[in-house]
Amino acid sequence: MRRILLLVVLLACKKAPKKDVPADAPAGPPKVGHSVTKVHDDGEGSGSAKAHPAVGSGSDEAAEIPDAKPGQVVGGNGSPAFRDPQGHVHGPGGPIFMGHGVDCDAAHDHCMRPEVWFSVGNIVPGKLYRALPVFTFEDKWWTWRGQEDSPIKLYRTKLAGKDPVPANTPIVFFSAETSSTKWLDSEYEALTSSRWEAGVTESASVGGPTGAVKVKGWGDVQTDTVRVIVEARDP
Repeated sequence: MRRILLLVVLLACKKAPKKDVPADAPAGPPKVGHSVTKVHDDGEGSGSAKAHPAVGSGSDEAAEIPDAKPGQVVGGNGSPAFRDPQGHVHGPGGPIFMGHGVDCDAAHDHCMRPEVWFSVGNIVPGKLYRALPVFTFEDKWWTWRGQEDSPIKLYRTKLAGKDPVPANTPIVFFSAETSSTKWLDSEYEALTSSRWEAGVTESASVGGPTGAVKVKGWGDVQTDTVRVIVEARDP
């Protein structure tokens, strides 16, 4: 009887061995087809804008662009021409004043800058040629719009001033237009205007700086619009 009871107890205690389940095992099948976006308390990832350094703004790439002096509307600040990181060429004297200020008359040197040369196809008595303000940079010539020019003749000028302008003198002058005012009032417009002309005087000027001089093939031109040539060169 005892043997039978012991046998029953042994059979009741005998079970199949249990397998250990890892603590990090997933409780069920992996979930697919959904993503979770974490939102930080400081607003990152929630649509708030943040400033980032601009491309090419490193100290080894960025060029310092000179600024105009306070209240300066003509003449520039004396800085040399340069090329910015984007490859655009800028004329000598720093930023060109784009707004409206003083009249670009003789009292303000026609809003020219000391480095201005005039690019002209030719100057022949009886004909008129457009005179384009340009400057030199990297052994090339450029307009004040930053476009490369291919000059034929180049002239540096100065105001005619109080000195009489003789006959048969090549000059550059700011032409009058019936639909426009006598003077521009923007440095940028003066440096890029198509109203600059080159011609040859027919007779000497009369009446001083407020008088006039006759230009062959054109007619009378007011003396205060005239610039006389002080230097000529080939490109």
